[in-house]
Amino acid sequence: MRVIFISLCFLLLTACASSNLTSSWVDKTYTKMPIKSSLVVAMSDNLRIRRIFEDDMVQDLQAKGVNAIASSQLFPNRLPSKSDIAGYINKHNTQTVFVAKLVNIEEKNINYPGSRYGYGGYSSGLSFNNYYNNSYSYIYDDSYTVSYEFVNVEFTLFDTQSHKPIWSTSSESVDPNNMNDIIAELTHILIENMQDNGVVR
Repeated sequence: MRVIFISLCFLLLTACASSNLTSSWVDKTYTKMPIKSSLVVAMSDNLRIRRIFEDDMVQDLQAKGVNAIASSQLFPNRLPSKSDIAGYINKHNTQTVFVAKLVNIEEKNINYPGSRYGYGGYSSGLSFNNYYNNSYSYIYDDSYTVSYEFVNVEFTLFDTQSHKPIWSTSSESVDPNNMNDIIAELTHILIENMQDNGVVR
């Protein structure tokens, strides 16, 4: 029974494993929102993940009327340098640059307590059954620990004229085993936040 319970909990936790935003900020003084154009850059040396994220983000931005383009479309074999980005911006008069940057990957062990109870002294409700069951659980401890991988990413939108950030947020994803699903979920959450803050229409 214990093995079945633990397996069920693990399946439920894995099924619910997802991404969420841990912080968000927008420059309320910026007057050029909603934005009109953006160059999307995912700062990763993994070309596949970079391309998937940028393509998904560009698609979601375009659905909101933003003329967006992925840096991997312009520089498919390498991450663009600062001068590469500046050259594209100057040539196409791009309003913003959307930058995604990995901040931290951390493995955390989370302990799930079993059904045992601590010693609480004697009371009028004490009986042999609950006393013995509680004592028994100390011997056969059914608590367990599960390791999860937490991935933190920072997203910043820069105005290309002032070179200053106009919107930023951070995310945390738990056990991102299926990167396609995680990225699709993440870009959807990002667009929702941008829309809530008036960054996109």
